[in-house]
Amino acid sequence: MTPDYHHPHPWKTKDPDWGQADRKGMLLSDQIHRFCTERQPKGLLISDGYDDRHLRPAAYTLTIGNVYCDAEGKKGQLSKDQPSFEMPPNSIVFVSIAESLDLPYYIAARFNLRVDWVYKGILLGTGPQVEPGFRGQLSCPLYNLTNRPHTIILDDEFATIDFERTTNFVDKPPADVEPQSQRRGDKLWSYKTEDNKEFLLFDQMPLEALKKYPKDYKIVSSLTQMQHDLQMWRRIGLGVVVSFIALTLTLLNFQSNLLRETIATQKDLAQTKNDATQLKDQVIALQKDLDETRKVLGKADNELRDTQKEVQRLQTRLH
Repeated sequence: MTPDYHHPHPWKTKDPDWGQADRKGMLLSDQIHRFCTERQPKGLLISDGYDDRHLRPAAYTLTIGNVYCDAEGKKGQLSKDQPSFEMPPNSIVFVSIAESLDLPYYIAARFNLRVDWVYKGILLGTGPQVEPGFRGQLSCPLYNLTNRPHTIILDDEFATIDFERTTNFVDKPPADVEPQSQRRGDKLWSYKTEDNKEFLLFDQMPLEALKKYPKDYKIVSSLTQMQHDLQMWRRIGLGVVVSFIALTLTLLNFQSNLLRETIATQKDLAQTKNDATQLKDQVIALQKDLDETRKVLGKADNELRDTQKEVQRLQTRLH
Protein backbone atom coordinates (compact mmCIF):
# COMPACT_ATOMS: atom_id res chain seq x y z
CA MET A 1 0.00 0.00 0.00
CA THR A 2 3.08 2.22 0.06
CA PRO A 3 6.21 2.21 -2.16
CA ASP A 4 8.51 1.03 0.66
CA TYR A 5 6.27 -1.84 1.72
CA HIS A 6 6.23 -4.17 -1.29
CA HIS A 7 7.05 -7.33 0.64
CA PRO A 8 5.14 -7.35 3.92
CA HIS A 9 5.32 -10.21 6.36
CA PRO A 10 2.91 -12.99 5.27
CA TRP A 11 1.24 -12.86 8.68
CA LYS A 12 0.41 -9.18 8.19
CA THR A 13 -3.00 -10.26 6.87
CA LYS A 14 -3.08 -14.04 7.30
CA ASP A 15 -3.29 -15.28 10.90
CA PRO A 16 -1.06 -18.37 11.28
CA ASP A 17 -3.52 -19.73 13.85
CA TRP A 18 -6.63 -19.15 11.70
CA GLY A 19 -9.41 -21.54 12.65
CA GLN A 20 -8.09 -22.46 16.10
CA ALA A 21 -10.75 -22.09 18.78
CA ASP A 22 -8.45 -20.55 21.41
CA ARG A 23 -6.52 -18.14 19.18
CA LYS A 24 -8.36 -14.98 20.28
CA GLY A 25 -7.45 -13.02 23.37
CA MET A 26 -4.33 -11.40 24.82
CA LEU A 27 -1.05 -12.81 23.54
CA LEU A 28 1.20 -14.50 26.07
CA SER A 29 4.97 -14.32 25.90
CA ASP A 30 5.36 -17.36 23.63
CA GLN A 31 3.02 -15.85 21.02
CA ILE A 32 4.70 -12.43 21.25
CA HIS A 33 8.10 -14.04 20.75
CA ARG A 34 6.77 -16.10 17.86
CA PHE A 35 5.41 -13.10 15.96
CA CYS A 36 8.54 -11.03 16.62
CA THR A 37 11.05 -13.68 15.49
CA GLU A 38 9.26 -15.77 12.85
CA ARG A 39 10.83 -13.95 9.92
CA GLN A 40 14.25 -12.61 10.84
CA PRO A 41 15.70 -10.04 10.70
CA LYS A 42 12.25 -8.41 10.96
CA GLY A 43 9.12 -9.93 12.34
CA LEU A 44 5.79 -8.44 13.38
CA LEU A 45 4.65 -6.70 16.57
CA ILE A 46 8.15 -5.45 17.56
CA SER A 47 9.69 -5.23 14.10
CA ASP A 48 12.86 -3.34 15.10
CA GLY A 49 14.63 -3.45 18.44
CA TYR A 50 13.13 -6.70 19.71
CA ASP A 51 14.97 -8.20 22.70
CA ASP A 52 13.56 -11.27 24.42
CA ARG A 53 14.94 -9.96 27.73
CA HIS A 54 12.13 -7.41 27.64
CA LEU A 55 9.42 -10.06 27.41
CA ARG A 56 6.84 -10.22 30.18
CA PRO A 57 4.22 -12.95 30.78
CA ALA A 58 1.64 -11.11 28.64
CA ALA A 59 3.45 -7.95 27.53
CA TYR A 60 6.67 -6.45 26.25
CA THR A 61 8.72 -3.68 27.88
CA LEU A 62 9.36 -0.57 25.78
CA THR A 63 12.40 1.70 26.16
CA ILE A 64 13.18 5.40 25.73
CA GLY A 65 14.16 6.34 22.18
CA ASN A 66 16.69 8.94 21.09
CA VAL A 67 14.25 11.67 19.93
CA TYR A 68 12.54 13.92 22.49
CA CYS A 69 11.08 17.36 23.14
CA ASP A 70 12.01 19.00 26.42
CA ALA A 71 9.82 21.01 28.78
CA GLU A 72 10.43 24.16 26.70
CA GLY A 73 9.20 22.47 23.53
CA LYS A 74 12.68 22.18 21.99
CA LYS A 75 13.49 19.01 20.06
CA GLY A 76 16.63 17.10 20.94
CA GLN A 77 18.38 13.76 20.46
CA LEU A 78 19.90 11.42 22.98
CA SER A 79 23.14 9.59 22.22
CA LYS A 80 25.96 7.80 23.96
CA ASP A 81 27.68 11.17 24.47
CA GLN A 82 24.49 12.76 25.79
CA PRO A 83 22.36 9.86 27.06
CA SER A 84 19.90 11.81 29.24
CA PHE A 85 17.97 15.02 29.81
CA GLU A 86 16.19 16.47 32.81
CA MET A 87 12.46 16.71 33.24
CA PRO A 88 11.77 19.71 35.53
CA PRO A 89 9.18 19.61 38.32
CA ASN A 90 5.58 20.14 37.19
CA SER A 91 6.45 19.86 33.51
CA ILE A 92 5.60 17.96 30.34
CA VAL A 93 8.09 16.39 27.94
CA PHE A 94 7.58 14.28 24.81
CA VAL A 95 9.59 11.09 24.40
CA SER A 96 9.85 8.53 21.62
CA ILE A 97 9.91 4.76 21.90
CA ALA A 98 13.06 3.09 20.66
CA GLU A 99 11.26 0.04 19.26
CA SER A 100 9.39 0.09 15.93
CA LEU A 101 6.02 -1.64 15.62
CA ASP A 102 4.44 -3.54 12.75
CA LEU A 103 1.05 -4.84 13.81
CA PRO A 104 -0.98 -7.37 11.81
CA TYR A 105 -4.43 -6.24 10.72
CA TYR A 106 -6.00 -8.55 13.33
CA ILE A 107 -3.98 -7.55 16.40
CA ALA A 108 -4.44 -4.37 18.47
CA ALA A 109 -2.04 -3.13 21.13
CA ARG A 110 -2.20 -1.05 24.32
CA PHE A 111 0.69 0.55 26.10
CA ASN A 112 1.05 2.24 29.45
CA LEU A 113 3.65 3.44 31.92
CA ARG A 114 5.48 0.97 34.14
CA VAL A 115 4.31 0.95 37.74
CA ASP A 116 7.66 2.03 39.21
CA TRP A 117 7.52 5.23 37.12
CA VAL A 118 4.01 5.90 38.37
CA TYR A 119 5.25 5.63 41.93
CA LYS A 120 7.91 8.23 41.08
CA GLY A 121 5.12 10.67 40.25
CA ILE A 122 5.31 10.38 36.45
CA LEU A 123 2.20 9.93 34.33
CA LEU A 124 1.93 8.93 30.70
CA GLY A 125 -0.54 10.87 28.59
CA THR A 126 -1.64 8.76 25.68
CA GLY A 127 -4.58 6.90 24.20
CA PRO A 128 -5.21 3.34 25.40
CA GLN A 129 -5.00 1.62 22.01
CA VAL A 130 -2.73 1.19 18.99
CA GLU A 131 -4.87 0.30 15.97
CA PRO A 132 -4.41 -2.98 14.07
CA GLY A 133 -2.08 -2.53 11.13
CA PHE A 134 -0.09 0.32 12.71
CA ARG A 135 3.49 0.61 11.50
CA GLY A 136 6.20 2.87 12.89
CA GLN A 137 7.41 4.36 16.16
CA LEU A 138 5.22 5.55 19.00
CA SER A 139 5.69 8.80 20.89
CA CYS A 140 3.98 10.06 24.01
CA PRO A 141 3.99 12.91 26.54
CA LEU A 142 5.22 12.34 30.08
CA TYR A 143 3.93 14.43 32.98
CA ASN A 144 6.12 15.09 36.01
CA LEU A 145 3.61 15.81 38.77
CA THR A 146 6.21 16.10 41.52
CA ASN A 147 8.15 19.06 42.90
CA ARG A 148 11.51 17.52 42.00
CA PRO A 149 13.28 16.92 38.65
CA HIS A 150 13.31 13.54 36.95
CA THR A 151 16.07 12.31 34.63
CA ILE A 152 15.06 10.65 31.34
CA ILE A 153 17.77 8.22 30.17
CA LEU A 154 18.21 6.66 26.73
CA ASP A 155 17.11 2.98 26.60
CA ASP A 156 15.43 3.24 30.02
CA GLU A 157 12.59 0.73 30.43
CA PHE A 158 9.59 2.96 30.99
CA ALA A 159 6.45 1.43 29.45
CA THR A 160 4.85 -1.91 28.63
CA ILE A 161 2.78 -2.90 25.62
CA ASP A 162 0.39 -5.82 25.31
CA PHE A 163 -1.25 -7.34 22.23
CA GLU A 164 -4.68 -8.82 21.62
CA ARG A 165 -6.27 -10.52 18.64
CA THR A 166 -9.41 -8.90 17.25
CA THR A 167 -12.34 -10.51 15.48
CA ASN A 168 -11.58 -12.38 12.25
CA PHE A 169 -9.88 -10.49 9.45
CA VAL A 170 -9.28 -12.58 6.30
CA ASP A 171 -7.45 -15.82 5.69
CA LYS A 172 -5.42 -14.44 2.80
CA PRO A 173 -1.80 -13.37 2.32
CA PRO A 174 -0.92 -9.71 1.68
CA ALA A 175 -0.37 -10.42 -2.03
CA ASP A 176 -4.10 -11.15 -2.36
CA VAL A 177 -5.29 -8.32 -0.12
CA GLU A 178 -3.24 -5.37 -1.34
CA PRO A 179 -4.36 -5.38 -5.01
CA GLN A 180 -8.01 -5.37 -3.92
CA SER A 181 -7.58 -2.45 -1.52
CA GLN A 182 -8.66 1.07 -2.39
CA ARG A 183 -7.60 4.31 -0.78
CA ARG A 184 -10.08 5.72 1.74
CA GLY A 185 -8.67 9.08 2.79
CA ASP A 186 -5.15 10.14 3.75
CA LYS A 187 -4.46 7.33 6.22
CA LEU A 188 -6.91 4.54 5.44
CA TRP A 189 -7.52 1.94 2.78
CA SER A 190 -10.65 -0.12 2.22
CA TYR A 191 -10.70 -3.86 1.49
CA LYS A 192 -13.86 -5.75 0.54
CA THR A 193 -14.15 -9.53 0.67
CA GLU A 194 -16.10 -11.76 -1.70
CA ASP A 195 -19.02 -11.85 0.75
CA ASN A 196 -19.11 -8.03 0.71
CA LYS A 197 -17.51 -7.43 4.12
CA GLU A 198 -15.52 -4.22 4.28
CA PHE A 199 -12.40 -3.77 6.38
CA LEU A 200 -10.51 -0.50 6.94
CA LEU A 201 -6.74 -0.81 6.79
CA PHE A 202 -4.08 1.59 7.98
CA ASP A 203 -1.83 3.13 5.38
CA GLN A 204 1.56 1.42 5.74
CA MET A 205 3.67 4.55 5.53
CA PRO A 206 5.75 4.20 8.71
CA LEU A 207 5.13 6.81 11.42
CA GLU A 208 8.37 8.40 12.58
CA ALA A 209 9.05 9.28 16.19
CA LEU A 210 7.44 12.63 17.16
CA LYS A 211 6.31 13.07 13.56
CA LYS A 212 3.04 14.60 14.75
CA TYR A 213 4.81 17.15 16.95
CA PRO A 214 4.24 20.58 15.29
CA LYS A 215 7.35 22.15 13.79
CA ASP A 216 8.68 25.15 15.71
CA TYR A 217 5.80 24.80 18.14
CA LYS A 218 6.34 25.24 21.84
CA ILE A 219 4.25 23.05 24.11
CA VAL A 220 4.94 24.07 27.67
CA SER A 221 3.36 22.39 30.64
CA SER A 222 0.25 24.09 31.91
CA LEU A 223 1.02 22.66 35.34
CA THR A 224 3.71 25.26 36.02
CA GLN A 225 1.43 27.99 34.72
CA MET A 226 -1.35 26.51 36.81
CA GLN A 227 0.90 26.67 39.88
CA HIS A 228 1.73 30.33 39.17
CA ASP A 229 -1.94 31.09 38.54
CA LEU A 230 -2.88 29.29 41.73
CA GLN A 231 -0.37 31.32 43.72
CA MET A 232 -1.62 34.51 42.09
CA TRP A 233 -5.24 33.60 42.80
CA ARG A 234 -4.29 32.68 46.34
CA ARG A 235 -2.81 36.14 46.79
CA ILE A 236 -5.80 37.73 45.11
CA GLY A 237 -8.07 35.51 47.14
CA LEU A 238 -6.33 36.54 50.37
CA GLY A 239 -6.74 40.19 49.42
CA VAL A 240 -10.38 39.61 48.59
CA VAL A 241 -10.90 37.86 51.92
CA VAL A 242 -9.22 40.70 53.81
CA SER A 243 -11.24 43.26 51.87
CA PHE A 244 -14.40 41.30 52.51
CA ILE A 245 -13.67 41.11 56.23
CA ALA A 246 -12.92 44.85 56.33
CA LEU A 247 -16.10 45.60 54.39
CA THR A 248 -18.08 43.31 56.67
CA LEU A 249 -16.70 45.03 59.79
CA THR A 250 -17.49 48.44 58.27
CA LEU A 251 -21.02 47.36 57.48
CA LEU A 252 -21.44 45.89 60.96
CA ASN A 253 -20.17 49.11 62.54
CA PHE A 254 -22.47 51.16 60.31
CA GLN A 255 -25.36 48.88 61.20
CA SER A 256 -24.55 49.19 64.89
CA ASN A 257 -24.45 53.00 64.69
CA LEU A 258 -27.64 53.02 62.67
CA LEU A 259 -29.30 50.77 65.23
CA ARG A 260 -28.23 53.01 68.08
CA GLU A 261 -29.50 56.08 66.24
CA THR A 262 -32.76 54.32 65.46
CA ILE A 263 -33.25 53.35 69.11
CA ALA A 264 -32.46 56.91 70.23
CA THR A 265 -34.87 58.30 67.64
CA GLN A 266 -37.57 55.88 68.77
CA LYS A 267 -37.02 56.96 72.37
CA ASP A 268 -37.24 60.65 71.39
CA LEU A 269 -40.38 59.93 69.39
CA ALA A 270 -41.95 58.10 72.33
CA GLN A 271 -41.06 61.01 74.67
CA THR A 272 -42.50 63.49 72.17
CA LYS A 273 -45.69 61.44 71.95
CA ASN A 274 -45.89 61.39 75.76
CA ASP A 275 -45.33 65.14 75.98
CA ALA A 276 -47.98 65.69 73.31
CA THR A 277 -50.43 63.53 75.27
CA GLN A 278 -49.74 65.51 78.45
CA LEU A 279 -50.20 68.82 76.60
CA LYS A 280 -53.44 67.52 75.16
CA ASP A 281 -54.68 66.63 78.66
CA GLN A 282 -53.65 70.06 79.91
CA VAL A 283 -55.49 71.74 77.02
CA ILE A 284 -58.60 69.69 77.81
CA ALA A 285 -58.36 70.70 81.53
CA LEU A 286 -57.89 74.35 80.59
CA GLN A 287 -60.88 74.07 78.28
CA LYS A 288 -62.93 72.71 81.15
CA ASP A 289 -61.73 75.51 83.45
CA LEU A 290 -62.58 78.05 80.77
CA ASP A 291 -66.06 76.60 80.42
CA GLU A 292 -66.55 76.81 84.21
CA THR A 293 -65.27 80.38 84.21
CA ARG A 294 -67.66 81.25 81.43
CA LYS A 295 -70.53 79.81 83.48
CA VAL A 296 -69.47 81.77 86.57
CA LEU A 297 -69.11 84.94 84.52
CA GLY A 298 -72.54 84.31 83.00
CA LYS A 299 -74.06 83.88 86.44
CA ALA A 300 -72.27 86.98 87.72
CA ASP A 301 -73.49 88.91 84.71
CA ASN A 302 -77.06 87.87 85.44
CA GLU A 303 -76.70 88.88 89.11
CA LEU A 304 -75.22 92.23 88.03
CA ARG A 305 -78.22 92.86 85.80
CA ASP A 306 -80.63 92.01 88.60
CA THR A 307 -78.76 94.37 90.92
CA GLN A 308 -78.91 97.18 88.37
CA LYS A 309 -82.64 96.64 88.02
CA GLU A 310 -83.07 96.79 91.81
CA VAL A 311 -81.06 100.01 91.99
CA GLN A 312 -83.18 101.56 89.30
CA ARG A 313 -86.32 100.53 91.14
CA LEU A 314 -85.10 102.07 94.41
CA GLN A 315 -84.13 105.26 92.66
CA THR A 316 -87.61 105.47 91.21
CA ARG A 317 -89.12 105.21 94.67
CA LEU A 318 -86.92 107.85 96.11
CA HIS A 319 -88.02 110.37 93.56
